[in-house]
Amino acid sequence: MQEYILYGLLFAGLLFEAVIDIREQKIWLPLVFLEIPILTGLNYSMGRGGIMLWAASFGTGAVIYFVSIVTKGQIGKGDAYLFAMTGAGMGFLGNIALLYLTFLFAFLAAAFFWLVKKAGWEFRMPLAPFVLASYSFIHLCRII
Repeated sequence: MQEYILYGLLFAGLLFEAVIDIREQKIWLPLVFLEIPILTGLNYSMGRGGIMLWAASFGTGAVIYFVSIVTKGQIGKGDAYLFAMTGAGMGFLGNIALLYLTFLFAFLAAAFFWLVKKAGWEFRMPLAPFVLASYSFIHLCRII
């Protein structure tokens, strides 16, 4: 039962963040900072805590934050916090799979916009909807 609560909270948070990211091109950090300890606590209560959960959350967030600095904001700092939240909910391997699918989906969308819509380098896409799509895809594959 706790697992469904955890996945439901993470889905609701990602859905909210995707809507905000599409509308305002930013991540609403109070929700992220509220969800990280709740998701971490739920994982600990199910016996899935430890150093790997911390590495999944804060380690992944730190790496993406560093990438944001290096790329001068091409990947936003808010997206780093978003991946810290997903790491707290999904754990290390789940977050790696989520990262992979997110950037794959974003690449396919960017290729579409570049080839079909003739978008230039200045075109910006919000990343949170791709995180939500990847999260939904992972759970859809679990059901099937």
